[in-house]
Amino acid sequence: MNRRKLLQLLAAAIATVGLGYLVISRLSFGDLEALARGFDFRFLALAFAIYLGANVLRAHRFRMLVGGGVSARTFLRIIFVQNFMNTFLPLRAGEVSYLVMVHRTGSVTAGRSVGSLLAARALDFLAAVLIPLAASPLSRAFSTNGRILAWLCAFVLTGSLVLAVAVARAEPIANYLSERLSSKRIWVIRVVTLSGDTLRSLSQLRERHLLSRVVLLSLGCWVLIYASGYALLAGMGLDLALPDALFAYGFPVLASMTPIYMFGGFGVYEGSVGAGLAMVGVGVGPALASGLLLHAAELGFVVISLLAAPILGRDGARAESV
Repeated sequence: MNRRKLLQLLAAAIATVGLGYLVISRLSFGDLEALARGFDFRFLALAFAIYLGANVLRAHRFRMLVGGGVSARTFLRIIFVQNFMNTFLPLRAGEVSYLVMVHRTGSVTAGRSVGSLLAARALDFLAAVLIPLAASPLSRAFSTNGRILAWLCAFVLTGSLVLAVAVARAEPIANYLSERLSSKRIWVIRVVTLSGDTLRSLSQLRERHLLSRVVLLSLGCWVLIYASGYALLAGMGLDLALPDALFAYGFPVLASMTPIYMFGGFGVYEGSVGAGLAMVGVGVGPALASGLLLHAAELGFVVISLLAAPILGRDGARAESV
């Protein structure tokens, strides 16, 4: 294990232990018991159904990004495994599992699978940030944090512009790398070839209206994920307006995308939920208790989905191009 990965593991362990201790020390077990007893389990079933719908959209998006050749059903199985490994294992192991499983279908090149993952993650981040930011002007948090939120909006717009430029100029950049970085060293050849394939894969988004379709699927996926989180918060009986709930739920969503989110996200998840809910006026005790219940429900979704993955089979089915 190299030094960078070791430092990342150490940072994750420190964050997990530190935030976990902070959560436990400030958690009111009376609030936790009250929320658990009053939980409406109909909202739990609704949230899980919405969660599954979000992953179905994600599977169709990946299928488009690789240009077809693999069924959406196979991608759904891959996503369930990827979600579990990203949640519980260190160093974003789910991303590696995605690349390995897509490659094993025999229908997608290594460069194209990497390109699909990079494009998906960029769109995921932008969509995941856009939703709470769009809700923030109507939330209670805006009155005290308006300037910070304005800077975040500028950051998202900049990121969107960078992604658009990368898609528009992917092919020329790939050709430039191939010409300028020629070498007889095998590892350099492999890196340049993989980078070129990845960039050319991104350039395919400009063709056959793929970009608009992939963007719409990404937005739809994240709208459903936020709807699932809102259903869980509503099931706990928290008196939150929709903009406040969307804004607060953005905190654990974005925390789950950081390099220190591993080992199930314990401590990090609860702390991020507590911070988000506190910014919209929920007391510290109920906020942390809500974070713990919300986390337990979502971990359950991930585990149940993994158990269902074998039902989807290992068909590696070929599908027509999109």
